Amino acid sequence: MFVLPPEKVSRRCPFCGQAALAQMDPGEDQPVYIQPPELVVPFRAAENQLRASLGKFAKSIWLAPADLNESALLSRMQPVYLPMWLVDAQVQGEWQAEMGFDYEIVSHREEYQHNKWQTERVKEQRVRWEQRLGRLNRRYDNQAAPALEEQEQVEAKIGRFNLKESKPFQSDDLAGVIVHLPNRPPEDAWNEAVVALKTAVAQDCRLASEADHTRGFKWSPHFANQQWTQLLLPIYTSYYLDDDTRAQMVLLHGQTGRLHGAKRASMKRARRVAGIILAVAAVLLLITLVLLGLGFTVAEDALAWAGLVGVLAVGVGGTAVIPPLYAWYVNNVQAKTGSPV
Repeated sequence: MFVLPPEKVSRRCPFCGQAALAQMDPGEDQPVYIQPPELVVPFRAAENQLRASLGKFAKSIWLAPADLNESALLSRMQPVYLPMWLVDAQVQGEWQAEMGFDYEIVSHREEYQHNKWQTERVKEQRVRWEQRLGRLNRRYDNQAAPALEEQEQVEAKIGRFNLKESKPFQSDDLAGVIVHLPNRPPEDAWNEAVVALKTAVAQDCRLASEADHTRGFKWSPHFANQQWTQLLLPIYTSYYLDDDTRAQMVLLHGQTGRLHGAKRASMKRARRVAGIILAVAAVLLLITLVLLGLGFTVAEDALAWAGLVGVLAVGVGGTAVIPPLYAWYVNNVQAKTGSPV
């Protein structure tokens, strides 16, 4: 589900490239969460950086579909906010862990150099581990958890987001931007939220112990007064049409500009190029036959030229398989990994 500005209602789905978006049925399509978000991570990627990434991607594919070009990708690029859950919770319980404290030892090493013994002072960093336990009772705010089923795949493609750049949400932040609504309810995201809470608690326990390291952290937590809000994450999406007029999506990170796109080559173009190569080979073969005729009837020296041109004809004709093989490779092998730029 998406919330779109009026001018973008008729556009393709910014995530899957579906040709048209259907309007939600208020009776059947109930959003998971309808409250305004609490925080938003602003778009930071510069326009020239996005343009360069799209141009590089468009040029990275030999025999690309006609629709894959920088101008088309730019004209279809649109900003999208992805949701992420934020949970506040009161945490209390007991914990135990090994806390590590850095310390330095100094030793001396004797070496025989230049016909005499020399003493070298050596410093070595070590960690002293001590068992600690305690009890915790405090509130943690804004622990993040995915609100989309696709969150992990998106971050694997374009990278994680810097949540430290988030700011309080204002209604103007949505001007001209498509908003993806959550497709995971809070109860489904709670396990990921607990992982984030455990990390935060372990960090606090380390600081309270004035330690440098933590290992083997265990806890018996009890949670209360959970409150859920949203954080919005920025991406850009675009697309191009392949030979079958299917939309191939291109994602760009809204902070870093990193790009990931589905790669497709045009088998139609590959066949046309192969046809041109075969036509050139046929002309060379015809010249070979003419030279053979001349060699056997008029000029014997033409036989040597016929051999050279014949070899060239075979070589050129053999390269005709390269364009279709390349297109097949891109569409069936390389396309599975996409293209991070």
